[in-house]
Amino acid sequence: MKSLDQQLTKFTNEPVALLVLIGALVWTALVGYSLDWNITNLKNEKAELAISEARSNWNKDQAFRQWASKHGGVYVPPTENTPPSPYLSHLKNRDIVTTEGMRLTLMNPAYMLRQITSDYEDTYGVKGKITGKITFDPTNKPDSWERMALERFEQERVDEVIEQTNINGKPYMRFMKPMYMTEGCDKCHGILGFKEGDLRGGVSVSIPMTPYLDAAKETSDSMVITHVAVWFAGITGIFAFGLYARHRQAERLGLLASLERGALYDSLTGLPNRFLFSDRLQVSMARQARNRNYQYAVCFVDLDRFKNLNDCYGHSVGDLLLKEVAERFRRILRPADTVARMGGDEFTFLVDDIGNPQEAILIANRLLESINLPFELRGTSLNISASIGICYGEPHYQAVDEIIRDADIAMYRAKNLGKGRIDIFAPEMHAEVAKTTHIEHDLHTVLDRGELDIHYQPIVNLESGMIDGFEALLRWQHPDFGRIPPDEFIPIAESSDVIHRLGEWVLARACRQVGEWSAKFAGERDFFVSVNFSARQVSHMDIIDVVKEILENAEFNPARLHCEVTETLLIADQETTRINMARLSELGVQLSADDFGTGYSSLTYLQNFNFNAMKIDKEFVQDMGPDGNGTQLVSSLLRLASDFDLQVIAEGVETREQLDYLRTQGCHWVQGYYTCPPLAADTITQLLQAGAQSQLEILLRLNPFSATGSTASVPEGAYPTDPSYVTS
Repeated sequence: MKSLDQQLTKFTNEPVALLVLIGALVWTALVGYSLDWNITNLKNEKAELAISEARSNWNKDQAFRQWASKHGGVYVPPTENTPPSPYLSHLKNRDIVTTEGMRLTLMNPAYMLRQITSDYEDTYGVKGKITGKITFDPTNKPDSWERMALERFEQERVDEVIEQTNINGKPYMRFMKPMYMTEGCDKCHGILGFKEGDLRGGVSVSIPMTPYLDAAKETSDSMVITHVAVWFAGITGIFAFGLYARHRQAERLGLLASLERGALYDSLTGLPNRFLFSDRLQVSMARQARNRNYQYAVCFVDLDRFKNLNDCYGHSVGDLLLKEVAERFRRILRPADTVARMGGDEFTFLVDDIGNPQEAILIANRLLESINLPFELRGTSLNISASIGICYGEPHYQAVDEIIRDADIAMYRAKNLGKGRIDIFAPEMHAEVAKTTHIEHDLHTVLDRGELDIHYQPIVNLESGMIDGFEALLRWQHPDFGRIPPDEFIPIAESSDVIHRLGEWVLARACRQVGEWSAKFAGERDFFVSVNFSARQVSHMDIIDVVKEILENAEFNPARLHCEVTETLLIADQETTRINMARLSELGVQLSADDFGTGYSSLTYLQNFNFNAMKIDKEFVQDMGPDGNGTQLVSSLLRLASDFDLQVIAEGVETREQLDYLRTQGCHWVQGYYTCPPLAADTITQLLQAGAQSQLEILLRLNPFSATGSTASVPEGAYPTDPSYVTS
């Protein structure tokens, strides 16, 4: 079985030249046949004219002979031209004298016609005579052709003999008909022994063909010239048509090639597209169906963070990057393999006819190595990575989409496990995909079903020991999957517009709730609320109007709203984000740099955006100790915050030692399980009613986690252990 592109045969160069040659030969043959036919007919026509003239002369001869015979001849005065015929001397009345004394001599028809034809020959070249095997006049003796004609009259009894032959080297049309003895002829010829009805001889007429041949030659020359002109015009037309047909053929071939290219290949990279890749994959599946030992694999490749690079450097650079990636993939390609661009920054490899599964892994590693090398594009050096999912072809696959789907699943697992790596598809991955699909579907109606809730984690001021604010953390209790962590469903929500509904709901509810607590328990001061903003929210054009409206409806002071954003968010769309963050700052909203220190350009992060606070990531805080580097890192981050005049919130505090060290280093706020885990609003209300907001020791005494100093005392699942992205 061959793939579609192997079966599709472009219209190869059809033999236009051969067709033109055949056409020219046929045209030449037709014109030649026409010329030959016309010249032949011309010759036949001239011959027929000569024969017609010969018959006409013979008929006149016969008419005169018959007339003269009926009258017994004609008497004429003897002259030099008409002397008495010596061949009629046996006739008693050959010579007579009229009563007036005029002497006359008898001239029989043959004698008269001999003289007439002699004059005719001298004038027109037409020869004629009567001849026979026995003649009076020796001049009437037959020549060889006439003798042959007489013999045919005797033997074959033919009515006439016609033939074109030469006389004295000149062409003549010779015509001869027999003469039989009739009444009246015996007067002159009876002496020779002929009786009535006997073959006397024949009258021969010879028409000169030179005038006819000259006329025929002149006409045939005109025919040749005319036919050559017609032939040349036809040949010119044939070659002109051939050139036109070749031109149109080239246009058609170009168009067909373009259509085929557009249908089967990616216009940017020149690689096969999804359609052609699927067709070739179908061929591999068919081979495996015939031979169970046949092995192949599909590698699904996705460039990591390509959208960030595309947004940062522009689509033209992104296109150049994709072309360079495609070229590197081509160099890795084995003759039997296929690499295709599926769309965007996604590529697929068909690793065909492999001896063992390890070959596919080796090729995938070569793909990663080629991607990890820097790309030099327009004077800029770019470093990227890729995530690859591998799915091995198995007989149970019935459609190419199933294999591509599973390779895609493996790729997303590799991306979720840290990017820049390879993962191999396993059947249990289907359950994860099914769960993700279920979550994505339910997110559109989760607010209507009332499954979402907000937990609040107190943020404690280390100087006063009082609760200054709360971080709002979104929670989802799913009826089928139980509690779903935000870091699992928020990225799914961010892939669609549902994130805006969730964000607005969280921000509005959190502002109302914290506003109520401020009115009841904060006294003269107000609590602040920290809300994480997703990437799609902060880059949305309407974010400022949405935040402003929510704050006004909740009568919440903008200065008490802390908007937490991560470095990853800022890299995604720097220009739009910078504008929106500046407008939020103008509105009075406080900006916090969340998870600071985990990115690769955190210092630039601080320089480019006007932050009010910095949140130290929990990983650094929890690494503080004799065996960790967290102590030095946290100390450095605190000094850096002081240099930038930023307030600091340390998250993830789980021990008294961590809290005391942060206090000695001048950290402003802390939050974590040691002080209080995220709790439902009703539970937080109970803590505030007990006075936990005014004294740290009261908060610690009411917190079961800090009372034991160990997470072992916290019931499984009672408090979420992962700080999450929280939408506004």
